[in-house]
Amino acid sequence: MDFKSCVSELPYPDIDCAENLADSKLLMPSYGGPSGELTAVTTYCFQSYICTRSREIAETLECIARAEMRHHELLGKAIVKLGGYPVMGGRTYWSGSFVNYTLDPKKFLRENITAEETAILNYERTVLSLRTESVKALIERIVLDEELHIKIFKDLLASL
Repeated sequence: MDFKSCVSELPYPDIDCAENLADSKLLMPSYGGPSGELTAVTTYCFQSYICTRSREIAETLECIARAEMRHHELLGKAIVKLGGYPVMGGRTYWSGSFVNYTLDPKKFLRENITAEETAILNYERTVLSLRTESVKALIERIVLDEELHIKIFKDLLASL
């Protein structure tokens, strides 16, 4: 699957900001928390490896994992520009126990939809607290990808 089909056509905005440690801390859960981008990357990679019965699902999961990896990178760089330190974890360090190890494609696709919905909700809450406009724009752009991922997961689920 082509990477462009896993992300919105709109470009990601540049981060133009002064140091703001409070905003950098607000990004940490989405960056490396239990339901953040790092967990999404590793979950979708795991699922792509074990989904041997459907090449389409495996390739789509890999594509979405790359999109989530891009989000992780963008958030990490934003945290640094805001003067923070992008630690892999929110209140605790990141753990492989955060990964969804479900083996059944129907079940994990449903769970992925829920995870993406949760990510969007978390992003929407974060935007309400952020003071840096360019970071708000970045989050709003990432949300467009997450909404697309929900649609893709629903389409895959319907095909099973």
